This record gives sequence, structure tokens and C-alpha cells, in this order.
Amino acid sequence: MERYVLKKVRSCKKKSKKTKLRIAIIVVLSFLILILFYYFKVVCPIIIRLSEEKIRSLATTSISEVVEYVMQEEKLSYNELVDIKYDSSNNIELIEVNTIKVNNVIRDITKGVQDKFNVLSHEGIGISLGTFTGVPFLYGIGPNISIKLVPVGTVNTKVISNFNAQGINQTLHRLYFVVIGTIGMVLPIQTQNFVTELEVLICESIIVGKIPDVYLQGNLI
Repeated sequence: MERYVLKKVRSCKKKSKKTKLRIAIIVVLSFLILILFYYFKVVCPIIIRLSEEKIRSLATTSISEVVEYVMQEEKLSYNELVDIKYDSSNNIELIEVNTIKVNNVIRDITKGVQDKFNVLSHEGIGISLGTFTGVPFLYGIGPNISIKLVPVGTVNTKVISNFNAQGINQTLHRLYFVVIGTIGMVLPIQTQNFVTELEVLICESIIVGKIPDVYLQGNLI
């Protein structure tokens, strides 16, 4: 009888330990699920929203610096990039772009921006620890945590042209660089990408004479 009672007591203790272990596991798992839910639904959107302006600003500044540097190095002028041909009656017959020169510049800008983005990826951006709590009055409080940036895909650079009438038989022709770059912000368990597009005027000139409709209606390049 005594042995039976001891076995029963031991069995109850084992069941009690298993029950407590299950409850502890359920509590821990529930806590982890709540943390993940709070992170994805509250913290992540706040961090992305607060960081987006900073990241876009860094990307835009980088693109501007590269374009400005390349343009200064190449000393681009309208006459170097655009050739206007006239017929025997002195009417504009053809407007063409020096594609070799333009493609070389595009290559330099694209590589320069990619290199700048690579530098940004090493530097990252700092977000205060308080921001990660998701509590508004704690934003900007506490030590900065470095968030990694990564260049995503490739940088695309293209040239577009624009014709605007400026008077009788006068047309303002402008050439622009359009640089599109994607940079990502690496957060725990996810990455958020931001696309930055910048349009920079290369050169402009007043063309005297009637512009053929094929150029006014379409794109020169």
C-alpha cells in the first residue's frame, strides 16, 4: 500500500512538472508571437516612415554630386552633344545627338552613382533605440542603432530631350539626365527598398528655325 501511494505521488509530480513545462512553453511562444506582431505592425512602419526621407535625401545628394562632377569633368556643351543639319533652303533637316559622347557620360554617371551607393551601404544610417519601441515620446531618445543600407539592382541613367516654343521660329531645346537608383534599408527579417529619381539639366539652346514635327511630337533620344 505504501509503495502504491509513493508511485502515485511521483506520478502526480511528473504530471505537474509536464503541465508547468507546457504552460511555460505556451507563455514563451505567445510572448514571442506578440513581439513579432508588434514589430511588424507597429515598429517597422514607424522606422520605415522616419527613415525614408533621410535615405532619399542621401541618395539624391549622392546622385547630384556624381552628375555635377561628371559634367564638370566632361565640360559638356550643347554644340558638343547636339548637331543640327540644315537643307539648301536653310530649314532644319536633322537634329541628332552625339550618341558616343552621351553614352560615355551615361556610363560614367551610372558607375559613379553605384560607387556612391556602395559607400552609403558601408556607412548606413543611425536610428535611436527609443524609435524601436514604437512609443512616440521616445522617438530620438537613446543611443543610435546602425541600420544597414544596400544598393538594390542597378542604377539606370538615360537622356531625354524637351522642345518648347519660345516665339516665332524659335524653340528652346533642353537635354536632361534622368538617373534612377534603388537603395534598400535592411531591418531584422525584412528589407525595404526606396527608388530615387533625379532629373538634371545637361544643356540648353535656342534653335532658330522651324523644328520638324517628328521631334516636337516625340523624343530625340
